Amino acid sequence: MNGTRIVSNLFGPSLAVAIAVGLSGTAAACGGGGSSGGGVAMAPATAAPATPGAPSPVTSPTQGGGTTPISWEPAPAGGARLGINLGYVTHYMPDWPFVDVFKTSQVNSEGFPWKVVNPKGAKNPPLDAEGYPKGLAAGQAVTAICMSGGRYPGGVYTLLFDGEGEVQLSLDAEKTSVSHDGRGAVSRPVTVKPTSSGIQVRIVRSNPSNHVRNIRLIMPGFDERTTFHPLFLQRLQPFAVLRFLNWGRVNRSRISKWSQRTPVGYRTQSNEPGVAYEYMVQLCNTLGKDPWICVPHLADDDYVRRLAALLRDSLDPRLKVHVEYSNEVWNGIFSQSGHVKREADKNKRSFVQQYVARSVEVFRIFEQTFGGTQRLVRVISGQSNNAGIAKQAVAALPPGAADALAIAPYFGGHLGNGKNWQATRGLTVERLIDACAQDIHNRRNEVRTHLALARSAGLQLVAYEGGQHLAGVGSAANDPRLVNLFIAANRHPRMAQVYREYLTMWRTEVGGLFCHYSFVYGPKKHGSWGALEHMAQTGAPKYDALVEAARAWHGR
Repeated sequence: MNGTRIVSNLFGPSLAVAIAVGLSGTAAACGGGGSSGGGVAMAPATAAPATPGAPSPVTSPTQGGGTTPISWEPAPAGGARLGINLGYVTHYMPDWPFVDVFKTSQVNSEGFPWKVVNPKGAKNPPLDAEGYPKGLAAGQAVTAICMSGGRYPGGVYTLLFDGEGEVQLSLDAEKTSVSHDGRGAVSRPVTVKPTSSGIQVRIVRSNPSNHVRNIRLIMPGFDERTTFHPLFLQRLQPFAVLRFLNWGRVNRSRISKWSQRTPVGYRTQSNEPGVAYEYMVQLCNTLGKDPWICVPHLADDDYVRRLAALLRDSLDPRLKVHVEYSNEVWNGIFSQSGHVKREADKNKRSFVQQYVARSVEVFRIFEQTFGGTQRLVRVISGQSNNAGIAKQAVAALPPGAADALAIAPYFGGHLGNGKNWQATRGLTVERLIDACAQDIHNRRNEVRTHLALARSAGLQLVAYEGGQHLAGVGSAANDPRLVNLFIAANRHPRMAQVYREYLTMWRTEVGGLFCHYSFVYGPKKHGSWGALEHMAQTGAPKYDALVEAARAWHGR
C-alpha cells in the first residue's frame, strides 16, 4: 500500500506531500528505528476545540483554512474485527499522540515528576496537584525531556505557560529563555531541529505566590485547542478496538486508589499511573473505536466503580467497553502475578480461581454501574501455549459472568528462546521468514483448542495481543547477529505475506476480534513490536497487511 496515498485520503495532498518530503530527506526512512534522529516536516493543520471525555470530530485541513468534520459509525458488531495495542506514552516513544509534546515529557526514575538541580542541602521542591513546583529555592531548577525518540516534526513550536518565572529550552530546541511577569499566559515561538536528544524544558525561576505552571509546547501548525496529532488519528483509523494496556501502565502497577490516577491537567501523561482515562475516552470518541480497558490489579472497589462511572458517562453510547482485570496475571515477570498468588493463598483458592473471582467482582461493579451488560465485553484471559489455564478459568467462571476468553497467539516466539536461538542466528532472513510461516500451523492448533474451550462456556474467543514474536530471550537478546536478523525479518516485504496468512488463519478459524501488539514501537534488542517503527513510516509490511485486513474484515 502506498504510504503517501494513505495520508492523502484523510488530510489532503498538501499534508501528504509534506510528510513524503520530510521522509525523503532522512536516511532509510522506511527502515529507521525509533531511536534514530531526523525530523519530519509537517504542514499546518487546524482543528476544532477538544474537551477531554467529550465526543469530538476528526478534522482535516481544507482549502481556505476551514475544517471538515469526519463522521464515523462503529465497526459492524460480530464477525472478525481488528484492534491494536497502543504503546507507552513516554518521552522516547516514536509516535506523536499529542500535539502538545510536553504531555509526553520525562518523569524521573525515582518517581518525582522532574529531574531536579538542587543546591547543596536543598530538598526537592513541594509540588501542586498537577505536578508543578510551588516555588524554587535560589539556584534550584527542574528539567524534563520531550521527544527523545527521534523522527518527530521539526519547525517552529509554541511555548506557553502560566505564572511568574523563567523557563528555558535547549538541546533540539534553539536555546531560549522566556521570562514572564505572571500577567496572563506567555506565548513564544521556538525553532526545533529534531535529533534523538529531544527537547529540554527547564524551570529556573518560579514565584511561590504565582508559580510557573500549565506548560505547553505545541507542534508546528497547531494550537492548544487540538489534542491529538492528525497523523496519529489517521493511522489508528483502520482499527476497531484500541487496547490501552500500556497507556494505563497496567503491568506492575502500584495504583490502588482513585486519587492516585493521573489527572487530565497533570504536567505529563507519562506518569506512573498512566494516561488520564479522559484522554482514552476522548480518543475513542474522536475515532469511533471501542476501548479495551485493563483495570490495575491493586485497584480497590471504589476505583473500579469510579472508573466505570467515568466510562459510562463520557464514552459515546454507540461504543462498547472491553473490560479486563489486569493483564497476563499468569506471567511471573509481572507483579500482578505475585499479587494474585498471595490473594489465592489468603482465600484458600487456586491461582486461577482467584484470578477469575476478582475478575468477576470487577465485572459486576461495571454491570451495576452501567445498568447491565449491553455496553460491555467482559474478558477473561488465558495463555495461548498453555491451554490448562483457560480450562481452569472456564471451570471457575460462573455461568453468564463473562463474554470472551482472550489469548495471545503470537508466532515465531520459539525462534529466540534458549533452546533454539543459536541455531536461529545462523539462518538467512528468507529462511527465518519461512520458519515464521511454518509456525502459523502450530498457532492454528492452539487457537482451535481455545476456541473449543470458549464455546464450551458460551464465550467468544478473542486475541488480546498477537503478531510476530521475534525476540531473543535472556542472553539471546544481547547477541547482535540475532537481533539484527530479527529486525531485518520484520522489515522484509515478505513479512506482509506472512501476516496475511496469519490473519487469514485467525479469521477462518475464529472470526472474532484480534488485537495486534503493538501500534508504534522502534526496533530494539527486546523486540520489533510495532506495526510501525515510527509515526510517519511508509512501506511498513506489518502495518500495510493489518490495514488491508481491517478494510476487508470491516467491509470499508
